[in-house]
Amino acid sequence: MAVPETPRARRFGLACVCLYSAPLGLARACLCMNTSLAPGFVALHGNRSETLLAAVAHWLAQHPLAPLEAETILTQSNGMAEWVKMSLAQTHGICAAVSVQLPGRFQWRIYRQVLGREAVPARAPLDKTAATWRLMRLLAQLPDAPDFAPLAAWLGREDALRAFALARRIADLFDQYQVHRPDWLEDWARGEDVLHNGRDTAQPLPENQRWQPALWRMLIATLGEER
Repeated sequence: MAVPETPRARRFGLACVCLYSAPLGLARACLCMNTSLAPGFVALHGNRSETLLAAVAHWLAQHPLAPLEAETILTQSNGMAEWVKMSLAQTHGICAAVSVQLPGRFQWRIYRQVLGREAVPARAPLDKTAATWRLMRLLAQLPDAPDFAPLAAWLGREDALRAFALARRIADLFDQYQVHRPDWLEDWARGEDVLHNGRDTAQPLPENQRWQPALWRMLIATLGEER
């Protein structure tokens, strides 16, 4: 897959340093190396995220970018992104010219740069913010069906703030599924209301959770309506 055409990538090629720490999950720093280093992939494993980030900070200090160029660091959550920025600031005295992004948004940026702005919109249609507003519309017109009974009970009387809070939480949940359990979403889109456990076996969803696949199908159906 092609990579975003950053200044350093144009001149030197791209390298990716992958860090894995059990307590905090996956943190990936996409780093473009200079002419003395060959492009490639480096994976560092450890049980202390602080040590792993210190290795990246040292590497960045040893191979600085040109003025006005920015490093791109990928993290698996917004919380870890803030921790990375604060830790780099403590190490270097400041955290500047560093773009900390979520993998999904970075990947969408790649799609847009490779396929063109005309073919790919600026934001993913199921990005968490966009999905929140789509879900707001859907929650206001939920079918009177048993699958949606838990949502209807939670919403109760018409309350826009309560509906928005619920839409935002569900959008965050679906956003996590897109990153960590896309296989579930693929099954649900096909009408299979099951959960795969990673061992080629699946179990039906509990009755009080069947609103999730039903609502996911309604959500992706809104994409076709806009075409």
